[in-house]
Amino acid sequence: MNNDNFIRVEERPLHFESPNLYGTHSYTGFGNVKDFKAIVNPNTEEIISVVGSGYQLVQNADIFPQYDEAIELSDLNTNGMNRKVYTSHSGGRTKVEYTFPEHRVAIRDNDEIDLTLTVLNSYDTSWRFRSILGAFRLLCTNGMIVGTAFQQYQGKHTLNLDTNRAIKDLALSLDFFEENANSWKEYPNVRVNAFQVDRVFKALSKDSKSIRVALDESHEGYVRRLGDNLWALFNTLTHWSTHYKVRNEANTSSIVLNREDKVRKVLPMLDDIRWSPQV
Repeated sequence: MNNDNFIRVEERPLHFESPNLYGTHSYTGFGNVKDFKAIVNPNTEEIISVVGSGYQLVQNADIFPQYDEAIELSDLNTNGMNRKVYTSHSGGRTKVEYTFPEHRVAIRDNDEIDLTLTVLNSYDTSWRFRSILGAFRLLCTNGMIVGTAFQQYQGKHTLNLDTNRAIKDLALSLDFFEENANSWKEYPNVRVNAFQVDRVFKALSKDSKSIRVALDESHEGYVRRLGDNLWALFNTLTHWSTHYKVRNEANTSSIVLNREDKVRKVLPMLDDIRWSPQV
C-alpha cells in the first residue's frame, strides 16, 4: 500500500583489536566478539545499534507493509487515512502513525477526535513490534491516550506478521476506541477541584519542578477555554506529552511515546474523579 523506501539494514560481525609486544617487535591481534553483532545502515556504514548474537532482525521494509495490508483487510474505514513515519535514535526506532478521519467522534461542539494507531518497530531491542490505540484531537493537535487496559497488538520479533490475528485485533481496537470516546464525552460535564488536579499533577511530575510548572501553566489555559472540568485536565496531560519541549529533537518521536506511557499510568486517577460524587 505504501512505499516508504525503508533502508534495508544489515547485520555485521564485531571485531576487537589487541596490541601485543614481543621483544622489539609488535603486532596486533584481531578477534571476533562472539556474543554481539552490529546493526548497520549500509548507505552510511554507521552502526545503528549493537545487539545480542541471538537477536532476530525484523526489517521495517518487510513488517510495516504487512501491517498496511492488515489495515486494508480490516473493518477500518481507510478513506482519507493519514500515515506518517517517524524515526529516532539514528534510525534504531521507527514509529508509523495512522489517523482515520472516517472514525471521527465529536466530544462536544467543534471539538472532535480521530481514531489513531501507532505502530512500532526497533533495531535496538527497545521496542517490540506492536501497535497502540489512541486518538488525535483536531482542535489542539493533542495525541489522546487510551487507558491502562488499552488495546494493542503485540507479537514476537518475528519476520512475518500474523495477519489474521492483526485483523481481529484491529476490529477490537475500533470497539475499544468507541467505548473510550463515549467516556470522554462525559468529561466536559465532570467538575474538577484544585485538590484533585494537584494529586494528578504530583503523580505525573514526581519531583520535576519544570514539569509541574508546565502542567500548571497549560492547565490554566485549558480551563479558560474548556472550563474547570475533567476534559480540561485530560487535555493538559496530553498537551504535555505531545507538545512539551524536547531537548534532543532528533529523538522526539521516542520521547513523546515515553511521555504517553507516563500519562497512561495516571489515567486511573481520572477515572476515579469521573466516578466520584459531584458537589
